[in-house]
Amino acid sequence: MNRPQDCIFCAIIAGQAPAERVYEDEATLAFLDIHPQGPGHTLVVPERHAALIYDLDDETAAHLAQALVRVARGIRAALAPEGLSVRQANGRAAGQDVMHVHFHLIPRGAAAAPAGRAAEERAVLARRIRAAIEASR
Repeated sequence: MNRPQDCIFCAIIAGQAPAERVYEDEATLAFLDIHPQGPGHTLVVPERHAALIYDLDDETAAHLAQALVRVARGIRAALAPEGLSVRQANGRAAGQDVMHVHFHLIPRGAAAAPAGRAAEERAVLARRIRAAIEASR
């Protein structure tokens, strides 16, 4: 598998960088964003490195879509947000900062949750989301 040395998401997937993981299957990983735009802001990434959405094979894309829905449902069950933004960008011109395909799931109006900016808050949020995802299986 071709993984760039400087890809932080590849390092997280390999367990070489810390992250609050909320979901993982054979093809995808979901973890809390270290710079959240709101409580429960989660990134969903393919485990196989692909810089842009155009680089995904159909099987990986299908797994990624299923994971997005599972994690979104877990966020809804855990945090009861008023809404959920799903954001994805391709290329620097579109605002992509990390060149590894990733989707942002950003709960909106989840006032009962910790902000998620401190490590302890992220740990609490991750446990709640993981538990909700597990309960729905």
